[in-house]
Amino acid sequence: MKKVLSIFILLVLVISSCVLLVGCSSNKAEATLFTGNYVQEVSNKGNSNIYTIKLVGKQRVDTMILEEKTDNVRNFGIYGKEDDGTYKLIYRQNRIDKYRVCAMEAIETDELRIEIFDKYQKGSVKISNIEVYNSANCLREQPFRVTEYLLTTNRKLYNNKNESAFYNHLKGVNDVVIFGDISIDQDASIKYNEGNEDFEEDLSIIKLWKEDEKKLNNPNLNVVVNVDLRSYIIPEDTPAKKQNSTVQKWMKKNYKTVATNIVNFVNNYSNDIAGINLDWQYPANGTQWSYLSKMIIEIKNSLPEGKYITIDLKPDNCNLTKKARNAIEYVNLMTYDMFDERGEHASNFETCKHSIETFIKKSKFTADKIMLGISLYGRTTNGSSQVYNLYEKFNYRTDEKQYNLQIDKWVNKIYNYAYTDETGSTIYSDVFLNGYAMIRDKVTYAIASGLGGASVFRMAYDVSANWAFCLNNAVKEAVKRGVKQV
Repeated sequence: MKKVLSIFILLVLVISSCVLLVGCSSNKAEATLFTGNYVQEVSNKGNSNIYTIKLVGKQRVDTMILEEKTDNVRNFGIYGKEDDGTYKLIYRQNRIDKYRVCAMEAIETDELRIEIFDKYQKGSVKISNIEVYNSANCLREQPFRVTEYLLTTNRKLYNNKNESAFYNHLKGVNDVVIFGDISIDQDASIKYNEGNEDFEEDLSIIKLWKEDEKKLNNPNLNVVVNVDLRSYIIPEDTPAKKQNSTVQKWMKKNYKTVATNIVNFVNNYSNDIAGINLDWQYPANGTQWSYLSKMIIEIKNSLPEGKYITIDLKPDNCNLTKKARNAIEYVNLMTYDMFDERGEHASNFETCKHSIETFIKKSKFTADKIMLGISLYGRTTNGSSQVYNLYEKFNYRTDEKQYNLQIDKWVNKIYNYAYTDETGSTIYSDVFLNGYAMIRDKVTYAIASGLGGASVFRMAYDVSANWAFCLNNAVKEAVKRGVKQV
């Protein structure tokens, strides 16, 4: 009897421990900020393509969380019931995509309707969870950071220093990551890719923007300098199969010198820059991760007080040591240049919930140190990975009314995009692009799931900051509606 009792107690302890571990798991990346679900009843009787959502009385609502087991929705809209009984479109997207935070247009209503316009023909739709919230009742109080990558080559800043449609992208941005200027040379020294005078000119222009009340007027904007660690350390004649071993030998010999030179660089520009972003694409094995970790620790130990280190990493690959992780201010997670099973670039589930949970599990970084990567460009769906960007057709000096844009607030797909391949042939393909609503959704997800912020890549792919559907404006809108303003 005692033996049976002991076994029973042991089983209870094991089950309790498992429940505790599941309950305390830090790998979940769900929008837990939202509280006070207004859904009273959901029905879709008589029409499997329409879900009617009855709310708990008339409420102001602006956010919906949807979960679909099947991922068969191809096009859907959300409507809010008006006082006169008609329904107003307040949200539209191409798919629910397993788990989605929908940042809707705000409406006061007692009923919502989800209408599925298109679905996978051979499969049924199974929406397993619907939640509705008023984000104004659950604003995020902890800081949320926005970083923006800005390529500075070819005197881009100088040529646009008086263009409000250019520099207004940086309104609401906390850290601007300038790249293209600084690399590490084969002798482990700092390499000014276009000369130190050009780099210093870039810094002075950003300083002018941030301090001038008639320009950006963002005095708290920080400058973070991207340091390319790899591009110039491999001799040009090195065979592809030997490049990783060449990098490894070079790092073993030079990582301390690189660290010293980076610290000296930060000291030289301590009045103008807040930190450095380490860009090594990408460590290929445990030994290389070890040298990168050692370099990070060396830099951190000698950096002036208040200066910090950030880093670019991919969601599925990180093996930094704990000490190196602790030395990093935040990770710019490269949740783009990724394709899902539909061939869509940087789609919602793949680059939000799935990537964040994967990265937290693999890297052991906590959510508050992760910046969700937001791409402002699209790619073709035909497997060519051809880049599509708005700016190549619509530049900062273009009058919006002169063109008939194929996109509006809700659209993510461009049809029959023509481009020239390497043979000179004209190819047509559909393009998947993170449009205004998609980016607003992603940033809202990042806010509500406790991430440290959003990392926008990159400014030059966007249209004029003065245009209605400028993608940077979608980032700003999500922050304004989701984060408590100080």
